[in-house]
Amino acid sequence: MTNACHPKPLIRSVALRTASCVGALLIAGVPGAARADKAADRADPKPSPEASKIFSKSTRLAKDLRGPDGLALDLKSGDLYVSEENAAAIVRIKPNGSRQVVIDGTTPVFEEQGRSRKKTIGLRSPEGIAFAAPRTLYVAEDVPGGRLIAFEFGDKSGPSSAAGTVVPLPLPNHRFAWESIDLGPAGELLLAGSTLEAFGSDPDAGGLLGLVRGAILYRDAQGEWWLPLNDALASYSAARFSPDGQFAFFADELSGDVGCLDLRTRNVRTFRSVKRFRAPEGLWALPGGAVLVAEEGGAIYRLDPTTDTLQLLYENAGTVESVLWDERNHRLLAADDQHGTILALEMKAGLGLRAAIGTILDIRFEDQSTPVEMIPERCPGYLAKVLKLGGFDPNREGSKVTFQDFARKYCMVAIDANAELIAPDPAIADPIEHIQFVIVAPYLIGVKEGELIWSSSGFTAVKASGQKLKTELVQRQVVHGDLMETRFTPVGGQTIALPMPFSARINSDGFVTVHFMGMGAMPDFLLELNTVDPSQSIMVVMPLEGPTEQYRISLPSRRNRNHWVIALERKAPDVWRRLSLPARWTGKGVSGGARNK
Repeated sequence: MTNACHPKPLIRSVALRTASCVGALLIAGVPGAARADKAADRADPKPSPEASKIFSKSTRLAKDLRGPDGLALDLKSGDLYVSEENAAAIVRIKPNGSRQVVIDGTTPVFEEQGRSRKKTIGLRSPEGIAFAAPRTLYVAEDVPGGRLIAFEFGDKSGPSSAAGTVVPLPLPNHRFAWESIDLGPAGELLLAGSTLEAFGSDPDAGGLLGLVRGAILYRDAQGEWWLPLNDALASYSAARFSPDGQFAFFADELSGDVGCLDLRTRNVRTFRSVKRFRAPEGLWALPGGAVLVAEEGGAIYRLDPTTDTLQLLYENAGTVESVLWDERNHRLLAADDQHGTILALEMKAGLGLRAAIGTILDIRFEDQSTPVEMIPERCPGYLAKVLKLGGFDPNREGSKVTFQDFARKYCMVAIDANAELIAPDPAIADPIEHIQFVIVAPYLIGVKEGELIWSSSGFTAVKASGQKLKTELVQRQVVHGDLMETRFTPVGGQTIALPMPFSARINSDGFVTVHFMGMGAMPDFLLELNTVDPSQSIMVVMPLEGPTEQYRISLPSRRNRNHWVIALERKAPDVWRRLSLPARWTGKGVSGGARNK
């Protein structure tokens, strides 16, 4: 079936691309931000007062550690493993208090490629760790290009007795840093991380709409990898299985979201607490269905996802990077990165951490989707007049072609919106207050028989004074370029409509980028349209003279999403996607054993 958005190649065309930066304004337009704003409008649940009195005493289990972060407990021996991020080492603390470095940068690490086994660089910046029976420790590296490494312990003690094997990950990994690893009851894996650190060191490499991405990888009991969460402007700092492995708790240190993901289905079903946490770093799933949440600032909460209620357990004077409930010793362990200590909070006799009131069936999961196709059943009035002039009457009775079919066939984009100057500037004496435009067949570009072939469009911007900037026919010299053959051919003088729709694209997160070029006769217009929340769209205007103008674009009063038409093709959201390992890794890597019991 041929789609009119991509006509058959009657002509040789040149794929053109442009890049413009709109900076931090994009934050207002991401799905995560929209959810956060909605949550902020609701009253936060208040934690119970003075809850920290449930502990009898607080002791330092270890001190003088260099950036303690991840915690893992060997339930058989009682040994506690701690990752020292700043020392690139793993420390083992025995029940008698003695401690020993068991893994460091000198511990051999290997990659399996086909039938070969090649030694590679040693451990770097360890953060999340998880212990698997009988003698395997999984370690996640919190550094761009970070790896997941499975270390097997030998019979001797010390770093030389262990050896690591890189677990292959089915995701382009040069920018991701991994902060958390967890094992499920049947050997499943959860890995959480983001490109936040890479963005901090090289902000331009992420691209216009991919500044920071957060991802959670899931390997099921059959060894298949999945990508259940993959969000722009998110930084997943922790992920933990529920005790039965049916759902996964997660934390986003950027938005402050803490919630859980339903693993019983391959649809994105999540619950997000209305509580906005401050940089949540650590999670620990409790046997009764509740979860411990540690804020980097030192507060530790118990969250009941079945009722979305909180209990404040403890407020540390330093930081908290991770937490662990030690059931055998009836105590809560916490890693204080600031002071280099591991805290042990012993529960008072006769007290315990309460179980969740309800069950998983009581968690208010919501089906997450990204609305993208905005094609109303009936053509909006502002657009119907334009289309009728062009030969298509969308309101004609008995027509074999419906408006929706027409819009999809020609990948139409049509906007009628109010514009509000974001940052008032005395130099902008007459700002734009309203815009309308329509683009038909936006992907059509090229030259045929010496004539320029371009999409059809119309554009109008109304200023505060009433002045209108409208599409004008302008004479321009056109050159046809073939970049593959490095050949450029003058086409000659052409009458073209300006501003010209240079590009109209939609990404997998549902953001639409529309760029109109003025070619020196009119301003350039760059629009970022948010299909989830149209009121969070933006427009950047680059006039011929004067400063760049930045506007917030929104639907006119008493209008809903059906007032805009966006019928662009796009790839499905990159979530709950089954992942494949590169050919060189097929069948290789350490298989995940069940979590240590």
